[in-house]
Amino acid sequence: MTITKRAWRSLIGVMISMQLIAIVPCATDAEPASPVQWSIQPTAEELQLLQQSLSITELDKDIDRITIQEAATAKERTRTEDELQARETTLEQKREQAGRVLRAYYIGERDMMLQAVLSANRLQDMFRLFEYFELLFQSDQDIINAYKEQMQGLRQTRDQHLRLERELSTVRAQLIEQRDRLKKLQQKLDSDIAASSNPKAMNALIQEFTAYWQNIGLYEVRHYFQALASAMNKLPDFVKNSGGLTIEGTNYTITIKEEQLNQFLREQDPMFETFAFHFKKGIIAAEGTRSGMTVRIEGHYTIETEPENRILFHVDHMQFNGLELPETTRKELEQKFDLGFYPKQLVSFIEAKEVTIDDKSLTVKLSLSW
Repeated sequence: MTITKRAWRSLIGVMISMQLIAIVPCATDAEPASPVQWSIQPTAEELQLLQQSLSITELDKDIDRITIQEAATAKERTRTEDELQARETTLEQKREQAGRVLRAYYIGERDMMLQAVLSANRLQDMFRLFEYFELLFQSDQDIINAYKEQMQGLRQTRDQHLRLERELSTVRAQLIEQRDRLKKLQQKLDSDIAASSNPKAMNALIQEFTAYWQNIGLYEVRHYFQALASAMNKLPDFVKNSGGLTIEGTNYTITIKEEQLNQFLREQDPMFETFAFHFKKGIIAAEGTRSGMTVRIEGHYTIETEPENRILFHVDHMQFNGLELPETTRKELEQKFDLGFYPKQLVSFIEAKEVTIDDKSLTVKLSLSW
């Protein structure tokens, strides 16, 4: 079958599936229980061009995200700028009030009042003068404290404003860089398509795959991550019940075998029947196939201490149907779905010190947190 026939046949299938997604409310947010299979098996040439197209699609999405972030940051910067001006005006007023109070103490006005209290002839007059002096002193203290608070608020607003200035500058630099990168990738893709054996069919194939990825593939990938994140919340209980935690003095060790983790995941969600983790030296790999879609993830763990002690999973490589997803997509999935492990959910007074990945096993060293 020629590429043109294959492309158009699959394109019709994808269009039908997109219509179904549009008809069923919230279908794109639901679990893709039976995803539509993409029937084409790309050649080496097609695979290369599809890889470029996927990178462009995800990069374009990242540019949209950065553009929104830039607008939000610029709006916040304008707000802090207005707040800064208002605080500076208020501070000037408080400064004048505090200055009058300090001058009164400096030239001895308050000392004269205190002397008048002490020299009163009658006890009743002395108490009345003392109450007046106490009220005046409290008013002086309130004025000084208000000035200090305004100074502190001004510093915080100024620091926030400077932070937003730096953040906005960084975001704009990222936006320029990504747009330049997108332009170069698009030019290369256009050139490679023009040089292909059948440019028209290749364009149709790319459009088909882009629609398939955006309407079906992306949701399948997110569904895997959602299921993994949900399972990770139950991992501490699994470690306790499986005997994977050993204690030696003040040191704790968690050992998770590859087959134990896979069995645990299959008990949490049926989709993991065709999805498996593999532990290698320093690397965690996971791969699954469902309805003709293959997802492969490779990553590693690091120990983080802020804002709390935790073991975070970082996605180093990710493939969908043999195509490498760009870093921006991996980072987005990392941020949206927490695949980390929190030792304090296991025992409240311990923290992770070391994580090691060996052949078919993962080991975490922990100790008491003081």
